[in-house]
Parts: sequence; C-alpha cells; structure tokens
Amino acid sequence: MTNGALVLAGGGLSGIAWETGLLLGIQDVEPEAAARIIGAPTTLIGTSAGSNVAAHLAAGTSLQYLFDRQLEEKNAEVFVEVDFVSFMASMADARSEASSADDARRRIGAIAVNTETIDRDIRRDVIEARLSGLAWADRDLRITAVDADTGVPVVFDRTSGVSLIDAVEASSAVPGVWPVVPLAGHRYIDGGVRAMANADLAAGFDPVLVLIPQAERTPAGFSISPAELDALTPSRAHVVYADVASLAAFGANPLDPGVRRPSALAGRDLGQSIAAEIASFWLG
Repeated sequence: MTNGALVLAGGGLSGIAWETGLLLGIQDVEPEAAARIIGAPTTLIGTSAGSNVAAHLAAGTSLQYLFDRQLEEKNAEVFVEVDFVSFMASMADARSEASSADDARRRIGAIAVNTETIDRDIRRDVIEARLSGLAWADRDLRITAVDADTGVPVVFDRTSGVSLIDAVEASSAVPGVWPVVPLAGHRYIDGGVRAMANADLAAGFDPVLVLIPQAERTPAGFSISPAELDALTPSRAHVVYADVASLAAFGANPLDPGVRRPSALAGRDLGQSIAAEIASFWLG
C-alpha cells in the first residue's frame, strides 16, 4: 500500500473536539497538507471518539463546520457523571484476572452488559445528532469495536452490512457508561477496549499520522504501546499527543459536554503550532 492513513483515537467528547480543532489548526497554517491528510486516498481509522470525527471526514464535512459545532452551547449530548479512577481500576482488574487478551475484553464486556446505563434510544439519538444523517461514503473508512460476549475485536467498513450510525455507536459504547450495541446477533462495546488508537491497523500504509487526546504516558502506562507502534514499521509514523494546555482543557470528565469548547480551542492552538512539522512529515 502506498497511500497514507490517519488514525483517530478515543477520548470522549473532549477527544472529538480536540481532534477536530487540531486538524483545523493544521489547515489554518498548512492547507495543502491538511487537504492531503484528510482527503482521499488517505485511509481513515477511527476508534470511539475518533470514529465520530472520521465519519465526518469521510463524508467531506468541512473542519470549520465541525469545529463551530464544538463551540455551540446548545447540543444533543447527555451529561454523565463518571468516576474515572474507579472506572480505570475496574478495567485493570478485569485485565489482571484474564487468561488472554480476548478473555480480558470478554470480562470487560460482561461489565458492560451487566451495568445499568441510560436507555439505548437516548444514546442512539445522541449519535444520530452528531452524524446528522451520514451514511458510508466511498472512502476507506474503518471503525473499530469489540464483541462484548467473546472479546473479539471487529473492524466495520462500508462492506460490513451495518449502518454507519450503528458502527459509530458501537465504537463509542464505553463499557459500564453507555449501553452495549446489539447488531446482527452480536453485542458490541467501545473499540478502545482493544486499544485507545488501534494504530497497528494502519500497518502497511505510509505515512501514518496518529492523533491521541492523551499524554504520551498516563498513570495506566503508555497511551500507545511500543508494540502497537512497532507494527507500523517500516512505514513513517508520527503520533500527536495532547499537550499540557489540552490536558487541562479536558478536565476530570472527558464525557462532560462542557469540555467541548475548551478542548476544541486547545486542539486548534496545538494544531497551528505543529502545522509546519506535520506538513513536512506528511508531504515528505
């Protein structure tokens, strides 16, 4: 493969806003590079928050429009209070007791299935409002999710027989926070249960740009494991992590609709500051 790949990681509402702002910031300074990064034939790989952004990019939605939506106070998002310390601890416990990666994801899937959340119809309305009626476009768009019952990862694309909204809803179904998503006899949860970015799915593409709305190191370890990045060798790969200002903008709850505006603005500032570096990387 010779075309590049843009990998958009998970990160809640702050992640959607930050990734949007970051790409717009690059476009502000380096419009030619930005057009090449987000346009065909670049493959788009989206996980959770990133699947929402990738779906719009595949459809050709303008970054300015997406950015402006992040700044709007009125929106269809639903506030949910999440104790992320406890959340991360429960995920870590599930993994520590597992016999394999699939077993760890299955255990997390069981948590999702057995946790009471908001009604799925309410959650579905949120995803539909975000995507504004989008359908699969004639682009190589890949959206990650995990089978809640088997722990097996899945990648949805336009040939998978599910709607784009179904795929994004499944990819964004944070376990224990949002309802699991039933599709074709299976139940799916967030693609971030496999990995926040799933950057290794871009193996064989060149170049590969990864946007991840986290610090490079978190209390849980690396945001992207060295093995995940090694899988991209020998392709040229570049990862953009959230800077200090962006992390402050995300706040304590990345699922709080109130973080959208500051996260988008922080992302745009960062994008402008690194635009020349990204253009040099992508255009070679």
